[in-house]
Amino acid sequence: MAMVAMLATADGGERTRGWLQEKLWGQRDRPQAQGSLRRELSHLREHLNAGPTPALICERQRVRLDLQQFAVDVLGSRHEAGGAGEFLEGFDLAGEEGFEDWLREQRSLLAARTPVKTAGERPVLREVSVPFAPESGFVDRPALAILPFANLTGDAANDYLCEGVSEDLIDRVSRLRWLPVISRNSSFAFASDRVDPRIIGQRLHAKYLLEGRLKPSSDGFSLAVNLSDAVSGYSMWSHRVPLPPDRSQDALDPIVAELVGVLDTQVDYAEQARARGNRQNRLEFNNLIWRGRWHLNRLTSADSEIARQLFEQALELEPDSPEALIQATYCLGWTLWARRGSEAEIGEMRRLAHRAIVADPDDGRGHMLAGIAELWLRQTARARTLFERAIALNPSLCQAHAQLGCQHNLVGEPAQAIEPLRRAQRLSPNDIHIFFIIGELALSYWMLGRWNDAIDHADQSLVRRPAYWYALVIKINALVGKGDRAAARRAYDELMTLKPDFTPKFIEWTPFIDRTWNQRLADGIAAVTGDARPASRRRQ
Repeated sequence: MAMVAMLATADGGERTRGWLQEKLWGQRDRPQAQGSLRRELSHLREHLNAGPTPALICERQRVRLDLQQFAVDVLGSRHEAGGAGEFLEGFDLAGEEGFEDWLREQRSLLAARTPVKTAGERPVLREVSVPFAPESGFVDRPALAILPFANLTGDAANDYLCEGVSEDLIDRVSRLRWLPVISRNSSFAFASDRVDPRIIGQRLHAKYLLEGRLKPSSDGFSLAVNLSDAVSGYSMWSHRVPLPPDRSQDALDPIVAELVGVLDTQVDYAEQARARGNRQNRLEFNNLIWRGRWHLNRLTSADSEIARQLFEQALELEPDSPEALIQATYCLGWTLWARRGSEAEIGEMRRLAHRAIVADPDDGRGHMLAGIAELWLRQTARARTLFERAIALNPSLCQAHAQLGCQHNLVGEPAQAIEPLRRAQRLSPNDIHIFFIIGELALSYWMLGRWNDAIDHADQSLVRRPAYWYALVIKINALVGKGDRAAARRAYDELMTLKPDFTPKFIEWTPFIDRTWNQRLADGIAAVTGDARPASRRRQ
């Protein structure tokens, strides 16, 4: 009975086998759940497929009920008139929380529907009301709803691909931790081409909606995605991704990870803009966080101090908040990097990061920030373990991949640094800190003696952030290595214009394990200035 109800209320009468197993036999091991599903489907086929046309279609990954052969009362006028009673009234599956969650959501959705019929079509939603209040603490958070992706290929066999990508995105976004994502049970009840996005946003308490469409292309299929503001209905970002011929899970995982990385950045920027526009004298917790992030991302000392004060206010309101602890650690870390902080100050950053880990052990950002502190303290083995843990918790965390690449550089493994740095670049190509990622690639190429690649990436980094002195130091050294002293001198003049207080002490702070790398960078500067004294003497 439960399975029939789930199929009858699904869009197109279809569910995946995995979804049915999870909801109906979630308490069992996977092999047991698979066996139970096969057995119940066999029983249902005996009852439903006795006629000339099968009503229950069981495929390898999906199960479909042919709704053309049925009148579904909860979607018709009888339900609208209130004559059918509560959906599955008195029905229960003991111990199956997945089923109970679905049943609650479905009852709520049916209570909110106003069916509108057109000739030959199933009812569609014209208007939706909000029958319940959002959960406590959720109303001001920027929730994202990922709608079921549409299959526009003309081949129903690709439906599993659309649903699979949508489900993977929900799973991956949930690992961001700071960005709540609406559950599949709720968001998959809406087909994006049937309802106004603003109504879906209102119904699901979501500020942002992600829609997707699988389309045929000249060389296979492509996935077109669109992120919209559910309050205004405006489109914020759209992207088309070509799919590889091999559409296995392993082949699709990098695409999903990169989409999540971009979503992370897009929603982050949008929330910072919202908070910046809030002119209230007394800010609530979430506004303190987002306004603080806006100031922090301006990358100036004055804005960093404002961000620190805002995060401190947020911690006063919620001392154990993982988000406030993480943002306070980010802020401290940026300040220490900018003024090359002491070991004692870096130790304070490490303690703050571990408080964030205790507050939420599943948030990869806390592990990543603790890893950065360990890296700066030259505890590279600990740092690498923490970065790898952060990536395991959130494969789309671009900064964790970037810091793993940085760790390889600092231990003298530039060839191994390139792959994680390239992955970080793909995960978030528009990240505010992309200059750092590209600068680390420049460092890798300089360490490998690939002068032209180092110069090119240093220039790319400087385009993103002209005041990034570290990229200029790498460029100067690469030009010296190439033998172009005139260009190296021009780059040095640019460095002194942008950073008049630059001294070799800046280079010495860089936590290479093998200190000869610090000396080589300093020697490259000395080759341009004509000062051949050791770095320790030049500081005097």
